[in-house]
Amino acid sequence: MINDLRLTDNFNLKEFECRCCKQVKIDSELVFILQRLRDTINRPVIVTSGYRCVRHNKEVGGVENSYHLQGLAVDIVVDMNLERLADLARSVGFRGIGIYRNFLHLDLEPVRTWRG
Repeated sequence: MINDLRLTDNFNLKEFECRCCKQVKIDSELVFILQRLRDTINRPVIVTSGYRCVRHNKEVGGVENSYHLQGLAVDIVVDMNLERLADLARSVGFRGIGIYRNFLHLDLEPVRTWRG
């Protein structure tokens, strides 16, 4: 199946699809930087949210102009300290980093960090 298409050593297309409609739109740079992060930390990275359609974005309380809507953002869970993970994400090329209680939001633009 096309959604099982391997994008990098550790990520496939299905991981980035919208949870409600199964559509997918994902920026290749985002995926390659995410793989770079995975290689750097040498731990599993679980994608909890990649692309979101408008309906799903509203359902999860996403902002109206969310980068998830454009395939330019990903939320991840990794078994490690989120502050350390955020520093490593920045070092491999992520520019937008949101540190939440249980996950990290990563995107490509603009350079900023926040706590949710």
